[in-house]
Amino acid sequence: MMKQNKINMKKQFKSKLVEAPSVKHWGRQEKPYRILVVSDLHVGSATAICTEHPVISDLGTTYNPNSMQRGLLRAWKDMIKDLHGPIDLLVVNGECIDGANVKQVGQQSWTTNLEDQMLDAKKLIEMIPYKKVLLLRGSNYHDQVDGTNLEEVMASKLRNVQKYKAYGGQGATDYFAFVEIHGKKGMHFQHDTLGRSDVAIRSHAHYFVHVEFANTHGVVTPAWKFPDGFLFKGGLAGTIPDIGAVEFRIYEDGVIEFQKYIAKIGMKAKVIHLED
Repeated sequence: MMKQNKINMKKQFKSKLVEAPSVKHWGRQEKPYRILVVSDLHVGSATAICTEHPVISDLGTTYNPNSMQRGLLRAWKDMIKDLHGPIDLLVVNGECIDGANVKQVGQQSWTTNLEDQMLDAKKLIEMIPYKKVLLLRGSNYHDQVDGTNLEEVMASKLRNVQKYKAYGGQGATDYFAFVEIHGKKGMHFQHDTLGRSDVAIRSHAHYFVHVEFANTHGVVTPAWKFPDGFLFKGGLAGTIPDIGAVEFRIYEDGVIEFQKYIAKIGMKAKVIHLED
C-alpha cells in the first residue's frame, strides 16, 4: 500500500511539473528603459579605438589604424549590432579622448590634436543608436587643459545631450551623475542625502566587474584601450584590459536586468621560441 502511494505521488509530481507554465511564457510585454554605459575610449592613443580613417587635420591626411585598433573597431560595431535596437540613454562615463599624452610627450598617439580626437570620438559615439547621451568627466590628465574641460567641449559637439550639473550652474557635464528611472536610482553613493542606491557604476580601471545582490548592482565598466608604455611603469600586473560595455534595462515595476558586452580581442604578446 505504501509502495503504491509512492508511485502515485511520483506520477502526480511529474504531471504537475509538466503542466506548470515555464518562465518563458510569462514574458514581459512592456519595453524597458535601456541605458548603455561605455567609458575610457581614449581616442587619440595608438593603443585605443578609432574609426577606419581618422583625420589628422594639421597634416591634411588620415591615419591608418594598426591591427589592434581595427580589432577594437570590429568589437565596437559588433556591440552595436548586439544591441538589437535603440538605447534610451547612452552614458559616456569619462575619457572619450586620450588628451595630449603629456607623460609620454605624444609617443604612441596618432594625434595629440584635441579637436581631431574629439571629432573621431564623435563619429564613434554617434554610431550607437541612442536617443539621449550623458557625458561624465574623467581624470583631469586626459580631459582637462588648464581651466577648460574637454568633456564639456565634447558635449557641445554631440546631438541630444542630456545636460547635468550636480549643484546647478552652466554647462552640460560633471564628475558624477545621479539618475532615477521608474523609481530606481543609479550612479550615486550618497546614502545619507539621497537614499539607497540601486545601481553604482565606476569606470577608469579598464577592467570589468559586476556584483549583484537581491536589489543592488555594482559595476566597474570595461574600456576601449590596450595598455601603452606609461601604464607599464608599475610592471605588467593588471595591464590587460577588458574591452566592452554594459547595459541596464529598467522596467516600470522596478525590475532591473543587466547585460554585459565583453569582446574577445585576439591580441596576445609575441613569444620568442628558442632552440637548444
